[in-house]
Amino acid sequence: MRRMVFLFITAVLLLVFHSSHSEEKNSKSQIEKESSVSDSRQLVSMPEETRRLMREEMLDHLSALNELIGYLASSNLDAVATVAETRMGKSSMGKHRATGMGPGKYMPDAMRNIGFGMHTAASELSQVAKDGDLKGAYGALQKITSSCVACHYSYRIR
Repeated sequence: MRRMVFLFITAVLLLVFHSSHSEEKNSKSQIEKESSVSDSRQLVSMPEETRRLMREEMLDHLSALNELIGYLASSNLDAVATVAETRMGKSSMGKHRATGMGPGKYMPDAMRNIGFGMHTAASELSQVAKDGDLKGAYGALQKITSSCVACHYSYRIR
């Protein structure tokens, strides 16, 4: 039952992420006008290259979540530990800092804190998996998805 719930959450996150980030056929000014009317999330402005990098990272995080669910379903805690830390954990942070294009500097403090919470939760999942605690790993995974939901519910980058 838990696995079905996690699969459902992943499907919902995929749908929300895809619908909020799919390419629009309308002009940019029309998109901004429609967004301001229909989307109450806070717009976070950043340079186009930074936005592109952030979207790539978010897609990788989504892919990593999918892998994590699969590894949890097969009780492969070694793979869970590796993917959680390397793809989403604290060690995955700051890839673009040296280029000056990292998205963190454009985020409001609350958004940055949610993101840091996601990275921390992923590192915690890695540690719980290393400890061999399958049930605890599911709980740690939920902390990750809670961060995703909180951020995507509250903020947008276009």
